[in-house]
Amino acid sequence: MTYIHAPATYDFRERSIMYGPVSDMVPSTPIFEMYPLGLTTLCEYLERHGLRSRIYNLASMMLHKKNFDVEKNLARLDSHLFGIDLHWMPHCHGSIEVARILKRLHPHVPVSFGGLSSSIFHEDLIKYDCIDYVFRGDSTEEPMRMLIERVARAAKTHTPVGDLSDIPNLTWKDASGAIRINPLSWVPDDMNAISLDYAYPMKGVLRHHDMTSYLPMKGWLSYPVTASLTCRGCARNCATCGGSAYAFKNHFGRRRVAWRDPKLLIRDIENVQNHVWGPIFVLNDFLQAGEAYTHEFITGLKGKVHNPIGFEFFGPPPGGDEFYQLLDNNLGNW
Repeated sequence: MTYIHAPATYDFRERSIMYGPVSDMVPSTPIFEMYPLGLTTLCEYLERHGLRSRIYNLASMMLHKKNFDVEKNLARLDSHLFGIDLHWMPHCHGSIEVARILKRLHPHVPVSFGGLSSSIFHEDLIKYDCIDYVFRGDSTEEPMRMLIERVARAAKTHTPVGDLSDIPNLTWKDASGAIRINPLSWVPDDMNAISLDYAYPMKGVLRHHDMTSYLPMKGWLSYPVTASLTCRGCARNCATCGGSAYAFKNHFGRRRVAWRDPKLLIRDIENVQNHVWGPIFVLNDFLQAGEAYTHEFITGLKGKVHNPIGFEFFGPPPGGDEFYQLLDNNLGNW
């Protein structure tokens, strides 16, 4: 399985573009070369289940290498299945253009899409000739494993993939070309079956003798900022957010926030320190999980985290000075 992260705009090297202010909200450049964290959890999950996978950050390659030949390099890729993330809306152009190129270069290799934006627009995406599968939902590790095993088996035996109606969260085309939409039924109640393990990309770099394709963003080696996920879903309903409780319920099938056990979250953060010296950014407001979760998480970090650590809150933390004192008592650099 090869996951390819496209630039937001495919031909950004050929034309001038007036980028919007949204590009200032992320640490990468305006072409959004930073790939979603979900690619890392997907690859780790697949490798843990005996399937070979890799991340190919095409956007990063195009940024780092001035004369990088996209088609020549994509033609060299050898995979049973290509996956392209359309998680953030700015990638609408780049992701579909890369899918077109892949289908032209590898006409017999299926192309799948995934991510939050893919979930919302799955019925539009599956109509493209260059897209064979679209995964819906915020947790597609297990459905993806099921599809890859089916596709790999078909490729090795030179037989059709066959009926895929048993794979949850999948929008696909059958042998006749008819569009099929499977139930959005794989929505785990927690985040404990996956792992944001930074050992995976390190192993990938060694395996493929290629660092650039795994780099999350330009300049990362000089300032390696990393992230850790507390949950999938949200308890809030901010009207401007595609990741609100309303959006998760209506587009991703999630009726409750899926939290990561604090002990596993602490393990993830400790693991980051084994590989990276830079700051760790804890994404999603863990205060939504309640006082007990907050206390277990913060006190559990005491003496275990030495990297600078930052937290994302969706509003001023309740408790004022008492909460900040909790951070001070347990963390040296927050």
